[in-house]
Amino acid sequence: MIQARRLQEKDLPVLSKWFEQSEEWLKEEGLLAVEMSPSRLKLWMSLYDRYDGEWLVWFNADGFIGFSQHILHAPSNAKPWIGMVMIAPERRKQGWGKEILEEILRRVDYPIVFAGCPYERIGWIQFLGKSGFEQIGLDVLDNGRKYLKMAKPIEE
Repeated sequence: MIQARRLQEKDLPVLSKWFEQSEEWLKEEGLLAVEMSPSRLKLWMSLYDRYDGEWLVWFNADGFIGFSQHILHAPSNAKPWIGMVMIAPERRKQGWGKEILEEILRRVDYPIVFAGCPYERIGWIQFLGKSGFEQIGLDVLDNGRKYLKMAKPIEE
């Protein structure tokens, strides 16, 4: 059975190791693996402090599974958004990401949840699609970066 708790400072060394092993994420954020110390990770996470969000660590009897961040009232539409789901490198491709997403959706008291995904991250888009998210739009930022807007209705 999967469980969650709020992220704690003591989790940062483990998470920084996961980030070091996540080449796509590092490239997306413009970081290098050597930069991913616990203090650097904490600094990066603090960029999201202004949002009404929650960082969670997911685990079971066998240990850490992953972590996630979701926003309850995004500035863009005052609705819940999935910020990220990251799975421990040794536990990827085992269905944990989808299970974590389903658990987040159960926690959100709203009939629809949104996600944004970089246009170039086909694997991430496929993950969201297999988890029931559908594309609802495309945003192009001032710097030319493209993001797919995706949404998933929460079934009663």
